[in-house]
Amino acid sequence: MKKFQFLLLDAGPIIKLFQLDIWEDFLNRCDVTISQIVADQAKYASQEFEDIRIDLEPYKQNVKIIDVDPVTVRSFYDKFNIQYKADIHPGEKETLAFLCSRTENWQLCSADGAVFRALAILGRAQQSVSLEELLNKIGLSQRDLEWKYTRKFREKYTRMGQVYSIQGEGFH
Repeated sequence: MKKFQFLLLDAGPIIKLFQLDIWEDFLNRCDVTISQIVADQAKYASQEFEDIRIDLEPYKQNVKIIDVDPVTVRSFYDKFNIQYKADIHPGEKETLAFLCSRTENWQLCSADGAVFRALAILGRAQQSVSLEELLNKIGLSQRDLEWKYTRKFREKYTRMGQVYSIQGEGFH
């Protein structure tokens, strides 16, 4: 089976994959790239749960962790107005900046409406994917995922971003 290529993950899907206990199966089917800030956020967020601990250290040969040049991140971030700047968290900012600085067809899996809106505003909605859609594509379908992990959630916030884009909102 060929691995899913050029995949960026946000913290929410990482945490959910660990909760579902399918992280290792997921890595066998996807080439995963994570920003350093997202990796740190996922590890920190896992402290909220008693039953899971996210430690990406044992997976370093299976997960590419990247640091994005601060100039690239700042250039990306400065495109948005103050409202969007408040909605985009540091890990998302770094991940989106990386995606927007590349020519490859990266896919970004998130569980945050701000990410899907931002990609739509930037004309890159086709580079977003929900965890539900991704799991279906790679044969690890899950039932009863929370709303924020679904295709319908992604579609809702993508449509909002497209409307904002048409109206000229989101940017300076």
